[in-house]
Amino acid sequence: MAIMSEQVQHATGKRYQSELLQHMFAHILCNHRHTITGLLETLGREQQDWSKAYRLYQKYVDETKIFNPIIDGILKLIPNDTPLVIAVDDSHIRKTGMHVDGAGWYKDPLGPPFHVNLTYAQKFIQLSAAVPDPNDPKRSRMIPIAVALIPKLPKPSENASPEELKRYAQIKEKNTPCAYACRMLQNIREYLDLTGYKKKDMCVCGDGHYSTSTLIPNLPPRTVYIGRTRSDMNLHAVPSTPESPSVGRPKSYGEKLQTPEELRKDKSIPWNNLNIRNGNETISIRYKEMEEAKWQPAGEKTVVKIVIIAPLRYKKRKNGQWRYTKPAYLICTDTELPIQKLIQAYFWRWGIEVNFREEKQLFGTGEAQIRNAPGVSTAPIVSIAAYATLLLAGIKTYGFNSSPQYSPPKWYKQKQKSHLFTSDLIKQVRKELMLKGSYNFLPLYINQKMNMNGEKLFFWQVS
Repeated sequence: MAIMSEQVQHATGKRYQSELLQHMFAHILCNHRHTITGLLETLGREQQDWSKAYRLYQKYVDETKIFNPIIDGILKLIPNDTPLVIAVDDSHIRKTGMHVDGAGWYKDPLGPPFHVNLTYAQKFIQLSAAVPDPNDPKRSRMIPIAVALIPKLPKPSENASPEELKRYAQIKEKNTPCAYACRMLQNIREYLDLTGYKKKDMCVCGDGHYSTSTLIPNLPPRTVYIGRTRSDMNLHAVPSTPESPSVGRPKSYGEKLQTPEELRKDKSIPWNNLNIRNGNETISIRYKEMEEAKWQPAGEKTVVKIVIIAPLRYKKRKNGQWRYTKPAYLICTDTELPIQKLIQAYFWRWGIEVNFREEKQLFGTGEAQIRNAPGVSTAPIVSIAAYATLLLAGIKTYGFNSSPQYSPPKWYKQKQKSHLFTSDLIKQVRKELMLKGSYNFLPLYINQKMNMNGEKLFFWQVS
């Protein structure tokens, strides 16, 4: 709870610190919809005045500073000579109200590949940092460190003036996910410099949507980008330095090179083998690399490394047929980065997808029924901040290889747990609350009564 108390002190003033602390803790305890009313019901305040709870999300929470204690805790768990690996991605939160601020129509990422479906939702961009296991450095856990809402811009009318169209184009250019990622990474870099981590390098991992000319040339200092890219990239060799001085501007691009797809199909270049950690398993992959190349969207002075990963085979079921993934084409802005660290860091990126799933399913991110700005962005961020606090506290308490001990139902099939589950942490918090009886900041008292045979267990709240 010390981490959550620090978050509250950074994020809001003294007047709303107790209110924000109760809401964040209620996100962990709530077992139904995480609306504002649902949180108040979890706190035992459904019969009290709720106006202060709604005012909290209007203008009294700093959406950036609430993650500062999380970043501090992550940095303490990472060795000094290890870079901070950050995954960047965006996700949709579905909405039904047509007057929700910042919502709009987007292409449904879960739609079938043969038909384009649309969904009405809000788009959030998130940064998650990897915490490596000290006993197994190839293994890590992603924890959210920054979140922002990307609002859907209304299109100008048909009778808009040229000045309005020009202004709309300028705003639209700054409203893309890559533009938001640049600003968020710059804020992380500035915070590292202010807190005594000026020499700490950052390694940013993204998918193909972020491997663009908007993000790669505008990365903060001491930042390496690793991302997925196209198979038909227009690559050029690094031009050689002329022996004698010549007249005119020196060449920025050399002769044209093979595309990543052509390199993958080239049988004259052998495949290399490498063992990496994918989740809880160690797998063997085959890869090819192009050590130095020039790519125009990456910038005129940037030299990149291209890595091709062969398709991996897998089974959906134990007795099912073998299936194969698509080949992966990676780009890296640091040509001296070891290939094993490069590929391992990119495989860690999948942890942010796990964050999205747990935030929506376990913490009800996006379920708050708020329509006006800035509450539509603050409410999900508070939920994600509580989720990040629980993950960081769980790693500090139990590590990576152990989990809380609780008595499961008799019908539950026991499994050998290989990592720390978020659901187990939530159960542990509820168990400690029942054993302790109450918290000094939480107006919730849980008592338990059991009959003579121990067959039934009753819970009730005393306000």
